[in-house]
Order: sequence, then structure tokens, then C-alpha cells
Amino acid sequence: MQLHVITGSRKTGKTKRLRAVQAELKSQGINASIVTGNACTTPYLVDQIKRSAESGACHFLADDCTREQIKAVQRQQPNLSDDITVYLVRQA
Repeated sequence: MQLHVITGSRKTGKTKRLRAVQAELKSQGINASIVTGNACTTPYLVDQIKRSAESGACHFLADDCTREQIKAVQRQQPNLSDDITVYLVRQA
């Protein structure tokens, strides 16, 4: 798994960068929705990434993730397929 964490202060364009990734994927014919990290529990977010990887998805995008969620995903990194790229935006 490749993990990209987008960080920054409030109003620095983190979500715009994630949406730009989403637009680039769409231009390549890849539909990837954006999950809102702070709207779900940490185990649920990690499980969603695992399920996406197991179903053959190549990309997973999440906005407004907590530090705990990002750390949990990092701990799972060795257990996930190398074929998925995960983009997480950390909450400001």
C-alpha cells in the first residue's frame, strides 16, 4: 500500500488537493469517492480501506481524518495489498 498523507493548517487547500486527485483519477476513468474520516470510527475507516483493497480497488480517498485514524492506517500498511494507494487528509 502506498500512503499519502496531506497535512496543513486550516484553509490551506488540503481538500482541494484531494479533490484534484479525485478529478485526475476520474479523467483516467477511475471513480473514487471521498470518505469523510471524522464521520466514522477509526476501526470502520481501516475496515473500509481493507475492504476496498480486497475488492480490487486501486485508490482510497479520505478527508478530515484524525491523527489516530492516520496512525491506525499506518499500522495496517504492511498487511494491505501493494496495489492500493491511499490518500488521507489530516484534520487541521
